[in-house]
Amino acid sequence: MKNKLIELYCTICQCNDSRFREELQRQSNNNCPQLTDEELITVYLWGKRQQLLTRKAIYNYTKSNLFRWFPALPSYQAFCRRLNRIAGAFRALSEIWLEAIQARSEDSPCYAVDSYPIMLARRSYSTGAKVGKPLCNKYYNAIRKEWYHEIKLHAFVMLRPGKLPIPCAFQISQASLCDLWAAKQIDLDCAPVANGKLFADRAYTDAAWKAALRDNRAIGLITPRKKKPTDILSSGDCFNSSVASSRQPVESFFNWLQIKSRYPIRFLRSFFQVFSSLAFCMFLLFFYY
Repeated sequence: MKNKLIELYCTICQCNDSRFREELQRQSNNNCPQLTDEELITVYLWGKRQQLLTRKAIYNYTKSNLFRWFPALPSYQAFCRRLNRIAGAFRALSEIWLEAIQARSEDSPCYAVDSYPIMLARRSYSTGAKVGKPLCNKYYNAIRKEWYHEIKLHAFVMLRPGKLPIPCAFQISQASLCDLWAAKQIDLDCAPVANGKLFADRAYTDAAWKAALRDNRAIGLITPRKKKPTDILSSGDCFNSSVASSRQPVESFFNWLQIKSRYPIRFLRSFFQVFSSLAFCMFLLFFYY
């Protein structure tokens, strides 16, 4: 266990990517704290690895079991305040580890795309919610028949038979943004998405985008067919069932994100929780999968 903790700390300290280092820059007089930002990130991710649900539990665990390793641990209030300030560092780490996971994974000819709602406030609390603005907005969920103040997590994943999909690209958008428009905005030039099939649901049906994927990236977009009233045979139902079965792993991936986050990722309360949850899941994929 200690070796894994040391490996995590060394990996974070040796990360010289500008995206990560820029988020650690401090513009105050207290720019050299005794507990470094790298140590703070290590403490938090390691606490999550021990299946601790809250920052309070992680702080108490570190103080009781790892104080010899981190003797400069600040007060709990300073611990929480500093975590909130470096939320962008967790986002950068998730991007860096995602790229490392893609580099060592084998290419697959099958991909899937889908979105996952992250609700920051619900019901009456959604009216005056201010967290996450201007990215978050109020949105009506027709399935749950409730109003939410939320964002959406969009993901392209690489499908692997019998294994957890490998994420290729993430994007966070407003809840009201159409899934198709968000998928078009994702920069696939930075992701290994080419030469294969892309499975999606009906929300991604678009002839122009399908032609662009085929011509620019040699990807065939496969979505369920809309059954016509004149159809008598059930061949369309069989095709739609096949498409749903092929894109099921992306739903499993979102479910895995929620399970490994140790609290429902669908109901988070801040951007720090969003970014830290993604960073923790990429940490698990990078070190253990």
